[in-house]
Amino acid sequence: MKDFLLYASVVILFLVCVLVVLIILMQRPSANAGMGSALGGGAAESVFGGESANVLSKLTTTLTVLLFILSFGLYLGFVGRASKTTSALTAAPTAAAPAAATAAAKVTPTPASTPIVPASTAPVAPAAPATKVPTAPAAPVPAK
Repeated sequence: MKDFLLYASVVILFLVCVLVVLIILMQRPSANAGMGSALGGGAAESVFGGESANVLSKLTTTLTVLLFILSFGLYLGFVGRASKTTSALTAAPTAAAPAAATAAAKVTPTPASTPIVPASTAPVAPAAPATKVPTAPAAPVPAK
């Protein structure tokens, strides 16, 4: 359920971002600028009336605060979700791990000259010594 709420909040955050961009584009610093003039001139005034600058600035402030609150909440949600998951390196040892550790501790060290043979395999006969193949002597290099 927490995952659903986190991802639903991501969708809401995306919609708020789009709304903030559109609201900011609708504002116009002069009579000939802004999205309202590009879409037919005075679109914001026809929707919000003569006080469109106040309504748009209040809406921009509200949506921006909502954007920051949602962003921070999602950050905390995803960090909390990531800290609860454990990796193989940080996982607690199981019951088999201590038994394997004690079995490894009981093994006696062997001298370096003795080969280590696993207990589950049969002993292998030693390999026959390799015979040396005679090579032809090198030809002398002529002196210059």
